[in-house]
Formats: sequence, structure tokens, C-alpha cells
Amino acid sequence: MLVLFCFSGGGSFASDDPVKRFDDLVLRYERRIQGRESSALLRTALESEAETAEPYALWRSLFRPEISPRKGAANALSLLSSLVERGDPAEWDSAHGFVYPSIIPKPLMAADSIYMGILFLLEMGDEEAEHLAAFLLESFIESSRGKFFFVTSCPEAYSFIAAEMESRSLLPSFGRWPDGEITGTLPFASPVRGWVTYGRALSEGMVFLDGAGRPQSNGIYAWDRKQGEIYTVIDESDIIFFPFD
Repeated sequence: MLVLFCFSGGGSFASDDPVKRFDDLVLRYERRIQGRESSALLRTALESEAETAEPYALWRSLFRPEISPRKGAANALSLLSSLVERGDPAEWDSAHGFVYPSIIPKPLMAADSIYMGILFLLEMGDEEAEHLAAFLLESFIESSRGKFFFVTSCPEAYSFIAAEMESRSLLPSFGRWPDGEITGTLPFASPVRGWVTYGRALSEGMVFLDGAGRPQSNGIYAWDRKQGEIYTVIDESDIIFFPFD
């Protein structure tokens, strides 16, 4: 796979000339419409090539070192469609629940499928794949909560993706890809293992997950993004100390 972290975010594409700004906006919209039409056909073709597997196996496959970019993109898109309404990243909030018996939150798996799908598509190196990658990211940003949890606060791979797309003139309709504060790495998802007290989760800035695995201001699970771990939250009063003789 492409080296993920060798680029930093690009500069501003704004111009002081209002006519040029308008012309650039029109060109972006035209290119976006044309790219969506061709990339929609590619997406259909790719999903038909995905491995026939359960979501857990598809998710695991995205991180196999030997997987090809095309197969990786196919599996990522198939996983996304199985977790999110219409397979649309803008509907990321529709993902809910866990994959059992490993207890992996589906919302985080869905976010992994979007990011890995984008990376694999960029690595494929053809124009339709590039347009599809840009469409996935722009659609993800249309989800206010998806943007907040995975772009505004983003993995290291986001800096590479934004810079790579800008270098290929793959810009969103609003001009440039937003900046993000890097927190952690891919994958987002992991099995729920162990426990953490509510106070520690709060003091260390962990992200709480509710009973459906969705990020919330409070919840029964805590996601430590920096370490890539997910814990069950317990109250300090639940801790039992055994005295020693």
C-alpha cells in the first residue's frame, strides 16, 4: 500500500479574483458530476468482486498486508454497504450494534471501511477510482457526527489522503479538504476487552460509546483512540479490593 504518512495537508486554493473563484467552483461541480457517474459504475463492479464473507472477515481482510488494492476496495465497499444505509458514508450514523462473538462496534468498523476504501481506491490509480475515493470522503464529511469523530479528530492516514487528493486535483465542492487534529491510527475498531473506570476514561479523554457502539457524550464503553483499545466502563464503587493476610 502507498506510504500513508509522508504528506502533510495542502494549502488554500482560494483566489482574490471573484470571477476566477466562480469559474473554479463551476469546474469543480462539473468534474464532480462527471466523476460520480463513472465512479458509480465502478462501485457496482467492485462490490460484485468482493469476497463472500461475514462483516468480521471482510473487516479483517482490509488489514491483510497481501491484499491487492482492487480486492481491498471491493471488500471495503461491500462491508460499508452491509453496515450503513445505502452504503452512503453520509449515513454513517445508521450503523449500530456489535459483531459477535468478538464484540466489535459496527459504527467503528463502518468508519474503517470508508478510510480503507479510500486508501485502496487511491492506490488503484485510475480516474474512476480516484473520483470514487473523493466521493466517499466528501460524503463522509456530510455526516456531521462522522466528520466530528473521524475527520475533525482524525487518524494519521487523513493527512496523507487530503494531501494526495489535492495533489491530484480531487477537491470537494466546498473548495478544499478540512484540517483535522490527528488522534490515533487505523483501525478504529477493535474488540471490547477489559475495563476502565469512568473517572479514568473521562480524565484521559476517551470517547464513550453507547450500547449500540456509537460515540456519545456518555456510555457503557470507552474507546481509547490513542491506544486503539475499547473497554467496558465501570464505576469506582464496583472495584473490589481483596485484603492480604
